[in-house]
Amino acid sequence: MDYDKLDSLRKSASIDMSPPEMHGGICSHICFKSDHFEEYMPYEKSDDGASVSVQIAAYRKALLRIIETDTKQLKDGDLSFGLIIPGETSSIQERAEALSIWCQGFIDGVGFLLTDQKLKIDQSETKESFEIIEDFTQISTLDPHSINEEVDEELALMELIEFVRLSVQMIYDEFREINE
Repeated sequence: MDYDKLDSLRKSASIDMSPPEMHGGICSHICFKSDHFEEYMPYEKSDDGASVSVQIAAYRKALLRIIETDTKQLKDGDLSFGLIIPGETSSIQERAEALSIWCQGFIDGVGFLLTDQKLKIDQSETKESFEIIEDFTQISTLDPHSINEEVDEELALMELIEFVRLSVQMIYDEFREINE
């Protein structure tokens, strides 16, 4: 699913979490073999037991499809996995900000898994994953307003996006090797 379609569904469902933040968090859960996606999913029923709006149901269905698709793509390892961030028709600042938010969502997801889900990760066995998470931390601090619409900056952003995309696959693969 592309960014614009998901963002439209999110807005119509009155969901606050942005698509990049949500997708980063979901991907962290997929990478670390967690099926606890509740913090990203709107509820199927309201507090009083009534059904939720059609918009919320559509958004929930889209998220479930994203989880299924991303899990399959990462499992297949064919490098078809992609980040849900604005496309190249958006400004470089918008895309840089979305990448920063995506990385923060991934980091927040890992933090949730470590604390609330009691995920145990042996740093000695997952050295590359920890280095990548440190890199994601640096990317999450990116200031999109300091970026100009120049060819060099555009290429650098494209390389960062590709780095993050491939790094997610590496984390997924590394964690699978340890737990099999």
